[in-house]
Amino acid sequence: MTSLRTALILLLVILSGHFGFTQKVECFVLKAPEKPFYDIQKIGVLEFSCTNNSRMNKIMTDYIVADLLDQFRGIYDRQSQLWGLQKGKDGQTFVRGVKTDFYQVVEREQIEKVLREQRFSLSGALDENSAAEVGKLLGLDVIIMGNITYTHVDEKGSNVLSLTTTSTSSNCLKRTVTANGTMKIVSVKTAQVVGTKNAQASFYDRKCDDQRSGLKKADQLAESCMKQLAREFTDYFTPGYEFITYDFEKVKLKEFKEQSKEAIDFAQNGDIDRAFPIAYAIFEADSYNPKTAYNLGALYEMVGAYQDALEYYTIAYEIDYTNVKYQKAAERAKVGIQLAEYLDNIGRPIQPYAFEGDSDALVDRVQMKGSSADRVMVYELPDKDSEVIAKIPGGIELKTIEQSGNFIKVQLRGSQMGFVHKSDIK
Repeated sequence: MTSLRTALILLLVILSGHFGFTQKVECFVLKAPEKPFYDIQKIGVLEFSCTNNSRMNKIMTDYIVADLLDQFRGIYDRQSQLWGLQKGKDGQTFVRGVKTDFYQVVEREQIEKVLREQRFSLSGALDENSAAEVGKLLGLDVIIMGNITYTHVDEKGSNVLSLTTTSTSSNCLKRTVTANGTMKIVSVKTAQVVGTKNAQASFYDRKCDDQRSGLKKADQLAESCMKQLAREFTDYFTPGYEFITYDFEKVKLKEFKEQSKEAIDFAQNGDIDRAFPIAYAIFEADSYNPKTAYNLGALYEMVGAYQDALEYYTIAYEIDYTNVKYQKAAERAKVGIQLAEYLDNIGRPIQPYAFEGDSDALVDRVQMKGSSADRVMVYELPDKDSEVIAKIPGGIELKTIEQSGNFIKVQLRGSQMGFVHKSDIK
């Protein structure tokens, strides 16, 4: 027992040390849907059809409706992780002003009234044409319908605990429920299926010995599955929030190492207003380091400033085009820009987050010759005999200030300026 206790203490020390130096920042950010339907305004949800338990029909439908009406869909209270060693920020998001109840959802009573008047079945077993007919009577854009089913399996087993030389076993029962479902989005105008989503969810409960009588029933586990399926269905076509972990880059240069750690510490504690000026200052001082650009892009993305995030993610990827993380971040920001445009169009724009340290862009730019593997000399003066103040990758665009003979004065990424020879410009 003493050996086991010693091993656990050692494990805790190792884990505590590991998390003490983490570069990860966690929060909830806006997420675009899998398949955007940005022209939808009014939605009706028919009862889903469950083949093995009709009670799940309304339960499934109610979960979908509740998700569509949730003003902060996707944000949840996070529980302690890793045995309580690391407690997350519950529901933390830095995005301002965006609520996720985007659609007008017709109440169930209205739908059921129309179904009765038209002598349709209330079971949810309608075809697309009938569903569209109901949708027209209610003035809907789309109507959602689908089917679900679930199975459960009970497995007997033993729970064996090895404590040094002592072993104990228990008689256990594990009950697993697996649910499968299909959702269809039917256009009321055309009676055509414009979107389909298949999803699966699984939950289990396990009890041993005298606790086995408290094992959850299959329909209780099935209800948890329905809630998970509903979330996947709404995620398919509805913007919401998602929990994301940003793996910030370590800036290893000695002169910036401590400041970089300080900025990450601020961000991890939710104080991005203090984190940003430090990250921006590091970028200005080391503006051709892809890591400083990536970190700045991540801070912009966290607040929903996707256009700015794309700019700095692109800088990082241009400098290090082999880095898949930079590429994916840039692609994510592009999708975010489309989402922001949709939110603007429906009158629910993301409120700008006023960061200090940002600079205005100039209209005129010049592009350097070569690829990212090449280096272009930037001189202190319009003279090749003057001091070289920077060696920048080829292919990058820079803001132009003025022309001086055969040289162009450019603004480097940051506050520094220098001169580039015309022969190095495309």
